[in-house]
Parts: sequence; C-alpha cells; structure tokens
Amino acid sequence: MNANFRFPAQKPPFARPTVSVLIAAYNAVPFLERAVNSARAQGDAVIEIIVVDDCSTDATLEVAGAMSRQDSRVKVVHLPRNGGPSAARNAGLEAARGDWIAILDADDAYAPGRMERLVEIAAAQDADIVTDKFSYYDPASDASSPATIAFTKDTTLIDIETFLAHARPFGVDTDWGLLKPVFRRNFLADRSLRYPSNSRHGEDFLFVTDALLEGAKYVASDFRGYLYTHRGAGWSRTKVNYDGQVDQSQSLLLDRRLSGNSRLVSLLKERIRAMKRLSAEYKTQALIAERRLLPLATAGMMDWRIAASILRKAKNKITTVHAG
Repeated sequence: MNANFRFPAQKPPFARPTVSVLIAAYNAVPFLERAVNSARAQGDAVIEIIVVDDCSTDATLEVAGAMSRQDSRVKVVHLPRNGGPSAARNAGLEAARGDWIAILDADDAYAPGRMERLVEIAAAQDADIVTDKFSYYDPASDASSPATIAFTKDTTLIDIETFLAHARPFGVDTDWGLLKPVFRRNFLADRSLRYPSNSRHGEDFLFVTDALLEGAKYVASDFRGYLYTHRGAGWSRTKVNYDGQVDQSQSLLLDRRLSGNSRLVSLLKERIRAMKRLSAEYKTQALIAERRLLPLATAGMMDWRIAASILRKAKNKITTVHAG
C-alpha cells in the first residue's frame, strides 16, 4: 500500500436539529409539571427544558428543582426580581443552546409529536420561524376545542402583511398574535432579537413582528400542536393590559422599517382600533361582573367604545331572553 495513501475522511453523521424549550414561570405550582412533562414527551430533539422562575412567591422554584433532579434536560434559572414574561424569556434565550427555541407558557402544553413535526417542516422549508394551530384547553372538563385559524394548507408562508392582517381581535379568525412559534436560534442571535423588556402583555406579537421586519421566513403548519389554556380558566398569571397593547402598536407606527409602507400602516391601525374595542369590552365586562353600575354608566359617557359595548351586551341579553 502506498505510504502516502489516506482513507477519505468520513462525512459526519446527519445532525438532527435540537430544540430548547423555554418556560417562563411565575407562581406556576398548579400547572408547571403538566407543561414540563409535555415538553419532556417530545422526544430526543428536545435537549433542554429551561424553566425560568420569575421570582415566584409560591413553591415554583422548588417544583422546578425537583423536576430537574428527575430529568437532566430540565434546567432552572432563577430571577432575583420579577420582570414579567419578556424578561424571563430573555433570560432563557441567553441560556439556550439548541438550534431552535420553542416557547411554552407555564399554563399551556404541547400535543404529542409537535416538536418533531415543526422541526421537519422548518428544515424542508428553510424557515426561520415555524408555527402551528392551537386548541383551547379547559382544565375543568379536561377537554380541548379548536381555535379558528386560517391555515388550510400543509404549509402556509406568513409574510409581515399577512401576519398584521390576522394579528388582531375581532378579525376573520383567532388573533395570530396568540400563536406560539418555534424560532431558529441563529436567526435571533444574528439580529440580536429579544423580547421587549417593557412589555408584560402582548410580547409575542411584538417579537414576531420584529423578526418579520428583520426578514424572517415564517411558515405555518395546518396541525394543532399547542394546547392553549383559555384565560377564563384562571390559570394565567399575566395581568391583562389591552391599553398597553394599544400603546405598543401605536409606537410601532413610528418604526422606520414599517412606517414607509402605507399598507402595513393601515393594517397596524386596524389592529389598534380592534385592541381599543377589546379593551372597552374587557372594562365593561369587569364592571358588570363587579356590579359597579354607577362607574359603568360614567365610563359609558366618557368612552363611546364602552357605551357601544354596553349596548351590545344589552342587545345580546334581550335576544337570548326572547330566544328562550
């Protein structure tokens, strides 16, 4: 044999994409184990499940620590001060090492096989962001019902215009800002993308919008892989702030990546109007539930949207009585 002969170098085996699951947890004892176990059940692609304890006042940190001792993939990050979901997720992003970053709210869960399916789609489509549909989960009945999401193909490409057209309440389908995508970590790192630290409600919409404005390729699957616990279940620890979301969207109107596009500006203004209506509906419902009729009447006189909400609710009640 020729002394100078060298065997050809073997190609490295195909490396499967890896996933880091980020769970921001605040006072999540009643439901954290369910969320973590749903991530653990996703298979070998999930190399770590990072639970970020957002300075909880209950035993969330202890529960997360116990799960980390059962499964080395479960890692715990503790924040010394409560910063909200954005701060917690950003801490998770700093610690993550997977090829993909998957967000999981502590009160939600993944359906079996979700990660494998999304990662396969991402590879086939060369996507930077990939998502799927979700179902609403009711803890009281342990049942799920599908949300109305307008993905009718195996895969749907979502550009910034399509996203803004659907990311609002009172639209043709469920607000796409509620979707929980999976993100390519290198894309986020290359563009230094982080969740807005000043946002405690609606941060998903802002983060995805930022990524799309930075040129992300976003693909959606016609598959229900995320189990979203409806706010009415009482599990969510996020404080509702629809007025804050209005302010956030109005600030986006000044973003130079968007402000020069009249179509995007128009769509964002539609979202602002819809969020103002949602805020009015929420305030009206809260005052009715608390039987604060005088403040309700005052609010109706001060804000025409609240007055319109009161009229809609009265009309619906009359219609229901007549139908009965």
